Amino acid sequence: MDYVIRQATSQDTTQISSLISQLTGKSISPLHIENRLHFMQSHPNESLYVYVEENQIRGTLGFRIRESTDSDLKFSEVSVLSLDEPSEDPNATDKLKHFAELLANKHACTGMWWVTGSERKNGTHALGQQLGFQETGYKFVKRFL
Repeated sequence: MDYVIRQATSQDTTQISSLISQLTGKSISPLHIENRLHFMQSHPNESLYVYVEENQIRGTLGFRIRESTDSDLKFSEVSVLSLDEPSEDPNATDKLKHFAELLANKHACTGMWWVTGSERKNGTHALGQQLGFQETGYKFVKRFL
């Protein structure tokens, strides 16, 4: 199946909103997403990419660069949302994670944090270990959306 991974644009906000609602069961307005995209334009260390198949957005990749002020560490922080079919091989999630590694290398990052949502108990943590990630602790999140 042909696909493209590209930076999100304001024309993508309705499809991204629909994707997030479908995955989380919570609505988020296209305007909120558009405001976030405008914010990212003025912050070069943050970006949002979309995975498009057959003119439909089937996944997103949030990519943020975190630099330590007291050392030479430069990590990328990655979050992926996708409408994967478990039988697909390789699936959108795999392709987005591979793309994230390419971005991390392009930006000379010394490592990559993979941020996963805790709502979905679908083996994500085991998959992360298979991809070379190590669990290093927990993040506690209070959600407002």
